[in-house]
Amino acid sequence: MSQQPTAPAPSSPNSPRPRRIAHLDMDAFYASVELLRYPQLKGLPVVIGGGRRREDDLLGRLRAAHPEQEWSSAHLHQIPLDFFPRLAGYTGRGVITTATYAARQFGVGSAMGLMKAAKLCPQAILLPVDFDQYRHYSRRFKAIITDIAPLMEDRGVDEVYIDFTDVPGGQRESGRVLARLMQKAIFDDTGLTCSVGVAPNKLLAKMASEFNKPNGISIVL
Repeated sequence: MSQQPTAPAPSSPNSPRPRRIAHLDMDAFYASVELLRYPQLKGLPVVIGGGRRREDDLLGRLRAAHPEQEWSSAHLHQIPLDFFPRLAGYTGRGVITTATYAARQFGVGSAMGLMKAAKLCPQAILLPVDFDQYRHYSRRFKAIITDIAPLMEDRGVDEVYIDFTDVPGGQRESGRVLARLMQKAIFDDTGLTCSVGVAPNKLLAKMASEFNKPNGISIVL
């Protein structure tokens, strides 16, 4: 005599919610912060590295070339592309901190020597690092996250883990709704994009955050 399949028992209202852990990673963070300062470089191959930023590097060249004009930090977005240094001919032992996605298409990436990068993408624009500015934006995006989901684990200047499990809305579409809310809140406040992976644990969440970069969301059930 065949046995009839047993219907699954209804879930208890007190049963634990599925664990939803998110890994949020800012997209090309240092380079993206620099593009806020120099919007004329959007879409171009740009690498960050080789030294620390000095406020008057580019402005000094502009003042020398055009003494008839007043140049200040308020005019950074007006600096002509010809005034930005290129990787072509770079000599030294500097390394890349990060690169825009346009530069990565040429095989240029973080921790690569600048001399090697110069051979792969000589037309790339080279900008120095500005850690004070990166820390400023790091604090801003993390404050936005903790306002929405207070259980956050800081993993560096540009990435965090977040526990969505018991956050209102954290279970909707397995975390996609809350991830989308965070992306929008961060972009509206800073102009920066991020990618989010949501999974049952940190390892899978970190892997998932790389699937749809930039500005993507990936869900692992």
